[in-house]
Amino acid sequence: MSDTKTKPDHALAPSPAYWVCYPPVTLALKGVLRCLAPRYRVSGRSNLPVRGPVLLAPNHIADLDPPVVMLSANRPLWFMAKSELFEMPVLGNFIRFAQAFPVERGGADRVALKRAENLLKAGQGVVVFPEGQLSETGELQPLLPGVALLALRAGVPVVPVGLCGTNAILPFGQTIPRPTFASVRVHFGAPLNFNDLQDLPSREQRSRAIERLENALKQAIACARK
Repeated sequence: MSDTKTKPDHALAPSPAYWVCYPPVTLALKGVLRCLAPRYRVSGRSNLPVRGPVLLAPNHIADLDPPVVMLSANRPLWFMAKSELFEMPVLGNFIRFAQAFPVERGGADRVALKRAENLLKAGQGVVVFPEGQLSETGELQPLLPGVALLALRAGVPVVPVGLCGTNAILPFGQTIPRPTFASVRVHFGAPLNFNDLQDLPSREQRSRAIERLENALKQAIACARK
């Protein structure tokens, strides 16, 4: 049985150790990111609330996307990450400390969704990649219903996050980052709210929420590519 099953983490707030490490580690990693990508820029950061529950929904074009989103935000975040990563002794411990929690891919992981919902209800910021996997081409893939379902159940705003150029630092299938002079951009789009859908049948709620999110995410990606 994997470590993700035997050692569940049910904390709903950053640990004291995390708060101590967060400022110097993020400062150091931002320096590394700017060395790797001198043309790294962030826009729309004012669209991300500095406190309170919020669900972030980025497109996914590189394994580097989670740390780039973390470094681009103005607050600590929690990340839903594929369960295989937690089975790696060093990496698993690191990402768990960095506030990631596992999700089993290939179906609706009710445990992971409930964990995310509890974090949101506790006032945390949670990052879920709505495509569910990396895009080999860099183009947006069909969105899975998890983000819309979470937003509807928790009643929280969703911030679409457009990423561009992170796959120039870490191309698909590679494991070692490389310097690039390509434009690397992160754009936080305007928050979406689905409260007006609450009176609709459940299936129609999810369908409309996914459609709104897909359109907003496409706009955020377009802003990141400018």
